[in-house]
Amino acid sequence: MKSQLLGLTVLFLSLGGIGLTRAENSTHLQQLRQTNQCPNCDLSGVNLSQAQLRGVNLTGSNLTGADFSNADLENSDLRGANLTGVNFNGTILSGVRLDSTTQIDRKWRIVWEIVSQGARGRDISGADLSHAYLQNVNFSGANLAESNLTQAELTNCNLNSADLSRATLTDTNLNRANLTNANLKGANLRNANLQGADLSATDLRDADLRGADLTRADLRMDSVWGYTRLHGANLDGVNVCDAMMDDGLKVELNCR
Repeated sequence: MKSQLLGLTVLFLSLGGIGLTRAENSTHLQQLRQTNQCPNCDLSGVNLSQAQLRGVNLTGSNLTGADFSNADLENSDLRGANLTGVNFNGTILSGVRLDSTTQIDRKWRIVWEIVSQGARGRDISGADLSHAYLQNVNFSGANLAESNLTQAELTNCNLNSADLSRATLTDTNLNRANLTNANLKGANLRNANLQGADLSATDLRDADLRGADLTRADLRMDSVWGYTRLHGANLDGVNVCDAMMDDGLKVELNCR
């Protein structure tokens, strides 16, 4: 009986400790929601998925393991914050302020650098950029060979002359992206969204385009670089409805 009581006492104390931690987090979370400011707060493990947090002040805060997926953090201040293990999948990071004391996983610091500074001519080969929100970024001439861009957001990106050979772009959104003269040889583009993308003179040899959507994509000859190259590409199930070819010809294939 004594051992059972002792066990219940330990369990009660453990739950009490957890409750105290949750109450502290709740107070800080309420402060964040009411003021859009919570410097030096403990928000570890909080779920802020899809939250609108533009301009938020979280300097010096503990955000370890927090979920910011698909949240808008544009122009927020995260200097000195602990962002270890934070989920930034699909998070808008443009204008975010970090510094040398900000603790953040290497993957997301690279994403932040790309969003903040652009990536023109940069060597990012082999990088993990999966699920990153990279809309409107200038990647012209960048080396992204063998990089992982699975489910990344690349709408309106400038990828002119970029090297994306053997890159993984499954389910990636490349809507209206400029891929003129880009090297996508051997790239995995399964189920990628290439609607309205400029693929003139793009090298797609041996690329996997199964299930990709090329609706209204530009496949015409480029006056400088030549023709789009598709030799050996897997086009099973590709939607190329209204894709533009030379002489104004539009392709109608697997229109959905």
